[in-house]
Amino acid sequence: MDNLLSIILKKYGQHHDNPYVIALTGSVAVGKSTIAREIANRLAQSAAGLTVSVISVDAFIFPNQELVKRDIFQEKGFPQSYNLTALSNKIGELKKGAASVSVPVYSQSINDIAVNKYEKIKAAKILIIEGVTALRIHDYDLSIYIDADTSLVYQWFLKRTLAFIDNSRQDPNSFYYPLSHMTPAKQLTLIDQTWRKTDLKNLTEFIEPMKKEADIIVHKTDRHQIDKITMTKSVSSNCPRSLKK
Repeated sequence: MDNLLSIILKKYGQHHDNPYVIALTGSVAVGKSTIAREIANRLAQSAAGLTVSVISVDAFIFPNQELVKRDIFQEKGFPQSYNLTALSNKIGELKKGAASVSVPVYSQSINDIAVNKYEKIKAAKILIIEGVTALRIHDYDLSIYIDADTSLVYQWFLKRTLAFIDNSRQDPNSFYYPLSHMTPAKQLTLIDQTWRKTDLKNLTEFIEPMKKEADIIVHKTDRHQIDKITMTKSVSSNCPRSLKK
């Protein structure tokens, strides 16, 4: 992580406009939100006055009702299920000097955009956009792809989904509540179907092809440990193309 932060700070130092936009993407369950928050926190601590904000692209996914209306609910998470124009507009407002912007809130509990709930994103010197479609906005200055073996990503996806189900047992409003009262075998069957028909398809057809667009590839191994950081020639300049964490 220290090497990644050094690269970001070096590139940020060569940039003279605010905000400096970092797009961070990768598969579902690969740990994008966690690593984005860690990068934001550590960057903010690295220098006095360095401010960092994070926007999740999930805030711009169409509500479930709209996805059903468009007959693309089964493609939730695919590029066409996001309002990327609205996301780009918010980034544009911050670039034009807005003190803050309000964005919708995506609730993992209900698996949908929360009604009448918004998050205020403050203007910052560095803005991180994280999510499965982050590299499709084309409004960024630096792009990062979080990579891992597909078998590991599936294990993380399974573990996370089972945690959502377990935490929903006493919450009838949760999207996962009906699953919490199924047998473990039925739960596993449905999770595997979702992975193969939606998340794996999204990864192979839409997310992974964006890896070639990334300036930095961060590879993760067991327990989400970073074992390698690979940079493109334009980013590495005088640095080695591949660094251990």
